[in-house]
Amino acid sequence: MSEAHFPPDYATGRANFLAACKEAGLGTTARVHPAAKTRDGKPLFLDTAIMGARDAETALLLISATHGVEGYFGSGVQTGLLREGRLRAPKGTKIVLLHALNPYGFAWDRRVNEDNADINRNFADFSNLPAHPAYALLADAINPKDMSREGLKAANERLRAYAAQHGEFALQEAMSRGQYEYPDGIFYGGAKESWSAAMLRDVTAEELRGSRRLIAIDFHSGLGAHGHGEMISEDLPGSSAYARARTIWGERVRSSESGESVSPALVGTIDKAVPKLMPKTQVTFAALEVGTCPPREMFSALRRDNWLHSVAGPDHRDAEEIRLQIRAAFYPDSVEWKRMVWEAGNEVVQQALQALTQGKMSCAV
Repeated sequence: MSEAHFPPDYATGRANFLAACKEAGLGTTARVHPAAKTRDGKPLFLDTAIMGARDAETALLLISATHGVEGYFGSGVQTGLLREGRLRAPKGTKIVLLHALNPYGFAWDRRVNEDNADINRNFADFSNLPAHPAYALLADAINPKDMSREGLKAANERLRAYAAQHGEFALQEAMSRGQYEYPDGIFYGGAKESWSAAMLRDVTAEELRGSRRLIAIDFHSGLGAHGHGEMISEDLPGSSAYARARTIWGERVRSSESGESVSPALVGTIDKAVPKLMPKTQVTFAALEVGTCPPREMFSALRRDNWLHSVAGPDHRDAEEIRLQIRAAFYPDSVEWKRMVWEAGNEVVQQALQALTQGKMSCAV
């Protein structure tokens, strides 16, 4: 049953992935985090496996746990594809599986890394960081230090006033676009390149060296209708990359840059980084985003998690309740949801494999 592929925690997810790789006859490479540990003090790893010809010029890259707590979804799909024999590298191609890009966040049930950095905002030019005046205007309302009923009421009134003036989507963009001025705030892109970003750079240089055509899928959870999957592209309609994505995944593709998507436009993302890391490669990149809970519930979970780690401290009496809240916001632990998102994950990967086989990646406009 597909729901059995999804792990209860990071350690089980890693063990399941490694076992599935071994059963499939795949070797793995482990990159150990030099500093961060699990909650019980054990090492953290980013693991990769390659299927197919190492020197292939055409490749598929599957990434899980960019946002750590979303790793339950991506890890489950990667493991399930291997267990069920649904991954087959077409002749002349290779498949690279990257398990747990942000292992700290996965192990600690946090969206961010050990420095409170959002990995999908961390691929920035740190010598010329973008300003985000809308976030600055709302920073203390987005990240209130007073989490009492009165404190939250006052903060929420400010956010509602902004939405009333500019629109709900503008408020979402103000909060989540990515910011570099408030290290203790949510959607913080970091002050330097993270270990995870450096490891992705290493993976593209080592495991994808020589690739000339690449399809990449980054697995995410959170936005959208419960269990529904959307392929978020950061390419504009009318571009060659967007046309290739539409050819592969059809109507499921939505551009965040044009306002089509459940996600606003973001900065410092993997989607924009990979083509820069591989300038000689034709890259078709999309994030599979599967919906979990209403936006207010997700925002509450992110806010409380941020408050716990930046203000109250991880030993606060509500720490376990908050950890379980954010876990549930990004990983609904139900059979129904797991089956729905498994189908979405499997479908988009099979479509990508078909594109590798049929040469759809050459589509351009």
